[in-house]
Amino acid sequence: MAPRVLAVLLLPEFSELEAALALEWARRLGLPAYTVAKGRKGTPALAGSVWTPTYAFPAAPPPKALVVPGARRPERPAQDPTWLAFLEEVWEGLEALFLGFNAHLFLAEAGRLPPRVAAGEEVAGVLEGRGYEVVPAPFLREGRVYATRGGLALLLALSDWVGKAVEL
Repeated sequence: MAPRVLAVLLLPEFSELEAALALEWARRLGLPAYTVAKGRKGTPALAGSVWTPTYAFPAAPPPKALVVPGARRPERPAQDPTWLAFLEEVWEGLEALFLGFNAHLFLAEAGRLPPRVAAGEEVAGVLEGRGYEVVPAPFLREGRVYATRGGLALLLALSDWVGKAVEL
């Protein structure tokens, strides 16, 4: 069986907190993890840091799980054919896809967001306005998609995927 590899997708102006939580969680569990973005140049984050992704799309190994941290205007990359091609390329091989605080908008724009999701207040109204049902839970799994309220709820969802409890 192939190892469970976790990839963190760095959208422009992504949440460093959510990306770092996912990477540290993977490290503590001994899971291979990497960051991936459209190119190998530095990717600016919300709080002002700049991260250099481990891989650009064409070179990234296929992940079993993909974390999409929240970002400023996360729906914009889903309007770019290069980002959509990456999502399409990895989709069938994914066991799980995890959404950060507002990354639901990326997946909705890409046409892959399930009709029921968990989401934080900052994005719940937008999703309900688009016809999605938002449930009051830290995370909700529908198929391979784990929609979360973001932040520490992302850790709960990641732990559910591997079947190990996390202490907050």
